[in-house]
Amino acid sequence: MEQFSALEITPDTLVAVAASMAVFVILFIVWKSLLEPKPESNRLKDLKARREQLREGLLASTNKVSNSEVAESSMSFMRKVVGRANILKGDAAKDIGDKLARAGLRTKDAMVAYTFSKLALPFAGGAVGLVVINIIAPADMPYFQRVAAALIFAILMFFGPDMYVNQLAKKRQKLLQKGLPDALDLMVVCAQAGLSLDSAIGRVAKEVAFSAPTVGEELSLTALELGFLPSRKQALENLKARTGLKDISSVCTTLIQSEKYGTPLAYALKVLSAEFRRERMMRAEQKAAALPAIMTLPLALFILPVLFMVIIGPAIITATASFSKSNLPTKGG
Repeated sequence: MEQFSALEITPDTLVAVAASMAVFVILFIVWKSLLEPKPESNRLKDLKARREQLREGLLASTNKVSNSEVAESSMSFMRKVVGRANILKGDAAKDIGDKLARAGLRTKDAMVAYTFSKLALPFAGGAVGLVVINIIAPADMPYFQRVAAALIFAILMFFGPDMYVNQLAKKRQKLLQKGLPDALDLMVVCAQAGLSLDSAIGRVAKEVAFSAPTVGEELSLTALELGFLPSRKQALENLKARTGLKDISSVCTTLIQSEKYGTPLAYALKVLSAEFRRERMMRAEQKAAALPAIMTLPLALFILPVLFMVIIGPAIITATASFSKSNLPTKGG
């Protein structure tokens, strides 16, 4: 409290700051849910860009256009810094590209921005952390403790891009996992109707473009690669690398084996689709079974105290009032 009083920070100020942060978070959530463009709006443009790159022989997964909000001058500066650091070469560039592709970020600019963030954010976080510590820390705080706190800020900022990309990848994988059984059912129908693998994947990509845009995008890219790449196996392997999902890996392996050994494609896809639906139902049942345990803590913290106040509160007030009246001095006393 002495530190707060020295900085003229009152409880009202803290409440106002907390309320402002809450309002900011609510507005950000509303903006993300209402104003963010839908993923299927730029899908056709992305696919055209991918087709041109495949025609030129560029086999890297770079189908998305650069973010319009990033200025060209800033990207040029990032490219220079990353180029001098000599990081995006060899296996390191491939690993970064695969990680970003699983998150849906497949441009070279995304790789440059990610690498630049990994390089610059620790220094920025350390500097900001040192300034914040010097402002809020007491005057007698040792210097090495301030430096240690700033290093903690720098470490957190270093892992910040990885956490963001991993979160995007998990969200994208959940969308793929959710829409995959329906896509497989449609693929089974196309295979039973006599369509080839290329035509079936292209047809399914069009059908699920709006119900499952993430699945439709990946299948559309695979259909394009099946038409341009020298072998189907390479296109299916690219699909596995782009998604990093176990279910899609099983589908790609099944398609490769079906083409290699001549097994019926429709029967294999039908078995996989039924298996994926059973797994999805099992996951839903697991979530439903875990719901009572999850609700125990909110129930104990937020519902039971209010319930006890409503039930016992009037009795306590009545007893307190009766006790106060009994302790009042009488006129004859």
